[in-house]
Amino acid sequence: MFVSIIMIGGLVSAQERVQMPESPVLKTPLPPEIVNLLANEVSGQIIFNNLVRLAGAPWLRGEKEFTDTFYESGKIYELVRGYGIETTKLDRYKSSGTFEYPVKGEFWTLLPTRRLIARLEADAALVSRSSADIDITGGLVYIPPLDKDKIKLLTEGGLQDKTNGKIALMWNHANRETAKALDAAGIKGVITFAAQERYFDPDQVLYSGGTYGGFSNLKFGFTISWRQWSELLEDLERGTPITVQAKTKLNKYPDRFEFVFSSIPGTEPDKKGVIFTAHLFEGYTKRGANDNMSGCVVQLEILRALSKLIAEGALPKPRRPIYFLWPNEISGTYEFIKQNPGFPDKLSIDINMDMVGEALRKNNGIFTMSECPNHLPSYLDGLADSIMNYVWRTNDIVYLNDSPRGRMGGQYFPRPMWEKNGSKDAFRYFTHQATGGSDHVCFNNAMVAVPGIEFFTWPDQWYHTDTDTPDKADPTEMKRVAFIGAATAWAAANCTDEMLPGLLDAVASFGFARIGKRELPAAYRSINAADAKNLAAAVTRAVNLAQFACGREAEAVASIQDVYSGSSPAGQLVNNYKAQWEMYSKSLGGQILSYGQLRAKQLKVGDLQLPEPDKLEKQYANVVPSLHPDVEGKEFSMESSDRYKKFLEKNPDALKVLNFDMGQRRFVLNYINGKRSVVKIRSSVAAETGRDVDFNALVKYLEFLKAVGWIVY
Repeated sequence: MFVSIIMIGGLVSAQERVQMPESPVLKTPLPPEIVNLLANEVSGQIIFNNLVRLAGAPWLRGEKEFTDTFYESGKIYELVRGYGIETTKLDRYKSSGTFEYPVKGEFWTLLPTRRLIARLEADAALVSRSSADIDITGGLVYIPPLDKDKIKLLTEGGLQDKTNGKIALMWNHANRETAKALDAAGIKGVITFAAQERYFDPDQVLYSGGTYGGFSNLKFGFTISWRQWSELLEDLERGTPITVQAKTKLNKYPDRFEFVFSSIPGTEPDKKGVIFTAHLFEGYTKRGANDNMSGCVVQLEILRALSKLIAEGALPKPRRPIYFLWPNEISGTYEFIKQNPGFPDKLSIDINMDMVGEALRKNNGIFTMSECPNHLPSYLDGLADSIMNYVWRTNDIVYLNDSPRGRMGGQYFPRPMWEKNGSKDAFRYFTHQATGGSDHVCFNNAMVAVPGIEFFTWPDQWYHTDTDTPDKADPTEMKRVAFIGAATAWAAANCTDEMLPGLLDAVASFGFARIGKRELPAAYRSINAADAKNLAAAVTRAVNLAQFACGREAEAVASIQDVYSGSSPAGQLVNNYKAQWEMYSKSLGGQILSYGQLRAKQLKVGDLQLPEPDKLEKQYANVVPSLHPDVEGKEFSMESSDRYKKFLEKNPDALKVLNFDMGQRRFVLNYINGKRSVVKIRSSVAAETGRDVDFNALVKYLEFLKAVGWIVY
């Protein structure tokens, strides 16, 4: 049996009725056919299934993992090779350090009844960092939060009759002075709770630690859930005597770096490509599904999907390589860079994913992007934001007139990107200024100088807890994140002349919006807040801030030259967009200066005179500092380097004559790139920090860096 629909007269099909012109808000640098191809291929369900494989539960590690291969890196490697991707390797490098891993932990009440409270195999966050091997039985005593007087009383043994040989029930782990006081009082250990939000989930336990090493009495800390802890407190407060038993065993192992590295080759293999990063390990005790196995498996799916589409001929080979790195968090990424000299020179951008699988509604969270830092302007900010905007406008019910429409009535997502077993939630995102805390900081480090963003979800109600498990993740959200990552990387790795106008438009649009939200209001606020005495300084700072912002956006446009085709039309188009920013910088500076003159009249200070460069500033106007070749890409922190320590041993008073605090020093180092003059560095640091930079102090600091062997002119 079949039903046919005959269209007669003025009637049209449902498909024809919903056809509307493409809305400008849906435009991305990618052609629509590539967008559809990627959206159809990436699978949130495959990502979720791999998440369960890799982080189904926070089980204890087997002994073999400490001498062979850790489970996560071995499984990632196995999955990638299973996809037929042969450009994959699993590398290990020795570390000078060691780590302790708890292999046993039990917490019992013996009186008034024998009851198991927690066992390590089931309660992965039970044993605190720095605990010792113990088997201790003692009475449980409640010790409320300690002020200075109570710490002194405990330290002097004033409560020995109540505390000696006891185990303390406390609101927090013992640290520093509190730990010393507890040890002096004869306390054997601490039982506490730790949670992200104890009322949201009273059974979660946060991986945590205190100061328990090197004491005569204080030997361990246990972390239990808020529910368990509060029940013990209730019993003690009722006057019920409680005797508890605690057992632990911790093994010590040599630390190592272990990472999986893979790639999609490009037709221009020596030109700048894209790298994805997502950390496998954040210590070896904490094992989290969202933090951060979600980032790892999302990128695994991007690798699978792009490789499959290329193998099938649906996508061409990209012009530039796309790399994938799964390391130890931060330390492993730095080690990878050390072990692969010159590798950062092969990179245009880094896309880091840390905690990207969370169900947004379940976590009360929002998907975020941390921009590239100001000292490394990049097209990446505008590109990634345009892709996220596309996902939002197609996966939300938006009532604005320019909103795309899906089914009739407009109450469906215009182009839904969801999974059968995932949520049907709307997509939410937020882009903010650069932050740290994950592997992108290794690339944003001025000694490496690869612009990097971080995709992240916050809040995460189960962050760093033993309940960070796959049930908090969402296949729909992971599909969307995989699409965003794949589309962003593809536009960067295969930037054709066809894509270039859209990319330039996205970068420019993002730049104008960013300046309008941040630097322009700040510039005018400083002038409005100034009085007659400091007006000239405020106007000088305001002009500098605006010109700094325009310069950043011009550099973001120029960074497209790292990835574009290099054809004559492409070069002219990029130069035109750069010229727009250079012209806008001049006009904006003049506009702010004119407003400063208006304020000068209102404050009756006469003509506004901005300072002219002095002799020293003119002398250094064309002096351009660069990182020393022995430092660039090889050292990542001057204060931790041997050359710095040896220099200070020979010149112990060298820092004392510098009128520069640590914050200013860090920003100066950020802006040294072999292109910016000393004068440009001064104006950039002043704009970044909102503080005037004494030019004499800056020159002295640069001479100090030169003497250390960190920079050359």
